[in-house]
Amino acid sequence: MSIFSFFKKLFSPPVLRAFPLRTSPVKFSLDRLTRGVDNIRYDVFLSPDFCKSVSKLVTQVMATHTHSDEVLNLTKASDLPKKREEFRRLCHEVMLDAINKAKMREELQIDYLAQVAIVKLLTVEIRNRYEEIVLHFKNVIREYAISNKQEDALQLKEELSGILERKKTILFNVTSEMCHYLLDVQNKKLRNMRESNFGEGLILQDHIFSNPLLHAEDQTDDFFMIREYDLILGHRVEDPDKYEVLISLIRNCLREIDEKHSMPLASLSEMMANEEEENRQQDIEEKISEWICHMENADILFNYFQSGQRVRALKKQGGDAADISEISARISEQKKMLRFFYRKFKKKELLQRIVALYEMQPIYLEYCPPLVPQLVLQFLISQKARKGVSARLKRVRKYYNKSFSLRPLRKLIIRLEKVKGKTRKTYLIRFLSAFFRYHRDFQNFTMIREAMDSINLVTKEKIIALSRANNTLYEFLLPHEQEAEEKPVSSHVIIKADVRGSTDIVHKMKQKGLNPATYFSLNFFDPITDILPDYGANKVCIEGDAYILSIYERENAPEGWYSVARACGLAMNMLTIIRRCNAKNKKYQLPELELGIGITYRDSAPTIFFDGDNEIMISSAINLADRLSGCSKPVRKKMAGTKRPFNLYVFQAASDKEVAATADDLSLRYNVNGIELSKTAFEKLSREIDLQKTEGSVYNEKQRLYTGKFPTVTGMYQRLIIREARIPRVDPETLKPTERTSRKYYEVCTNPKLYEYMKNMGN
Repeated sequence: MSIFSFFKKLFSPPVLRAFPLRTSPVKFSLDRLTRGVDNIRYDVFLSPDFCKSVSKLVTQVMATHTHSDEVLNLTKASDLPKKREEFRRLCHEVMLDAINKAKMREELQIDYLAQVAIVKLLTVEIRNRYEEIVLHFKNVIREYAISNKQEDALQLKEELSGILERKKTILFNVTSEMCHYLLDVQNKKLRNMRESNFGEGLILQDHIFSNPLLHAEDQTDDFFMIREYDLILGHRVEDPDKYEVLISLIRNCLREIDEKHSMPLASLSEMMANEEEENRQQDIEEKISEWICHMENADILFNYFQSGQRVRALKKQGGDAADISEISARISEQKKMLRFFYRKFKKKELLQRIVALYEMQPIYLEYCPPLVPQLVLQFLISQKARKGVSARLKRVRKYYNKSFSLRPLRKLIIRLEKVKGKTRKTYLIRFLSAFFRYHRDFQNFTMIREAMDSINLVTKEKIIALSRANNTLYEFLLPHEQEAEEKPVSSHVIIKADVRGSTDIVHKMKQKGLNPATYFSLNFFDPITDILPDYGANKVCIEGDAYILSIYERENAPEGWYSVARACGLAMNMLTIIRRCNAKNKKYQLPELELGIGITYRDSAPTIFFDGDNEIMISSAINLADRLSGCSKPVRKKMAGTKRPFNLYVFQAASDKEVAATADDLSLRYNVNGIELSKTAFEKLSREIDLQKTEGSVYNEKQRLYTGKFPTVTGMYQRLIIREARIPRVDPETLKPTERTSRKYYEVCTNPKLYEYMKNMGN
């Protein structure tokens, strides 16, 4: 090999493809779930018994870490195992409920939601219990002071002072312990169940919940950072070791290395080349994001010292030659990678900080407190900072009853200049490994914190009822708490019955000194209300001349999946009741009632809110049902006196462009004692029951009819006949038909002769 080739190979950039870098398959999100009643957060209702168990255990654990069992009048610490076991048992059952619901709805995010909700419950309880303990101490101290128990009061003040000083440590330790119990539950039985249902690659990893940042009260505390991450990061604008600056530098380094080995795109057209380049850049950005979330990748990329040790160990053990060859080849790439990063970090004046960070660790606690580790680091690397640090130590020495010698730090400054290159590289690898872990935890902390903020742990009965009524409540309960749980609404039907000419009826009755209110009640509202249970219908709204009803379908309740059929049967019986009442009223010269009924269907739950105890529904199906139940005055006037075989006729006077431009129904209707079924309702009906299609002549007009039977709630069967007809276009002025459009309408027929005719056809 020539000297030129040797140096070319030595200084050639590393190849990312040479490294078996690890990636994370889990993509956490809650974006497919339904927001709660405030349209901002997810409503979660956790088992009340489980919440009580959490409160008991947190109180006991907090008392142990604050040494306050006696002050809080708690039972002995020996009760801790009992409360811990109860927590584990109930937590397992609540999690099991979440897994089952996620499986039933084929939505893994429900399981994610439950896990994050429990973590939120733990963190909220821990901070609440801490504040309650502090408040309890203050109250007891006040009581002692009033009753002249000065010694007891002084002792408690000292204990309280210690609790306040150790707040960060106490909260961290208690949160860590509670999350450890949670992970214990996750791993013992639930992991296998999740793997069998969702797959191993979609399970949230342990490090998400054992994350020190999630447990910490102050995530930027230097002592916490050194203890948990072997790091100190800058926070000032000018600091080159700020998290944002470091992550950007690492990304840029990996991106630059990738670009040096990317395939040329000269053979492609300019547009295709630009598109390919954008896709490639997006792909590498995603890969880089995943690479630096795995702390193991730091050793894979840079740690040729570790790789050398593995090669020597394999050779000594007589290991596989292919493995030895692969690792040996990787060592060369690792050296190139480390050399590349070393130059970049040195250029950004980061290497000096990294070396100082690790060299100061044996002595920094001699100055902390009163200093914080960041100030010790600044003293070592910045001539400008030394004067200020020295002045601060002189000011505070009277509070600590000792002087702080700067001699060890000055010796360390001299020693920093003499640190050898190999040691500096070792420190850089150590730093990158620590930073990769911190980056992973910081990303997970941000992810879980945002998820926790998006969860509303509902406890108020009013909110629970409102959210449950709107199918937006995620409930994770114990078995005995689920007995009375009502299945969520999956779809609904609206039936609107509109009285024709109600204003004239009221006016004429009042002229005769009659009571229109009792007339409508006895002839319309009351008899119809009596038959609602037979069809599973509910009142939505009662107006002076209209009755709006609904029928719900619920998840996993196929016995009730006849909502449209039952709505049609109910509407038919409503007209039967009206005919019967009219026959009676005619004898006494009372007004006769005429109705127009519209039936609509929506493949979703309606929106519900409460006005006191009154449930109020919002649904677009109500608006359409109002249109279908209506009757155009000009059309009725035009058709008055003409004998028609049916009770519903629909016309189009608007242009096709006007119809297409709006979601509203612009049709004109003649609906007198007729029942119109919306198109979506007819389609749903055809899925509910077996509809037989037939075509025949009725009053010399060819008609397409559908017939079928359905069961009422009581188990009785009722036959339906549906007429399908095309909507004719009419002249807006004369209302004369000009042509038939492709649009159709559907009438639920009520003529007894037609039912007799269909029965005979069947026979």
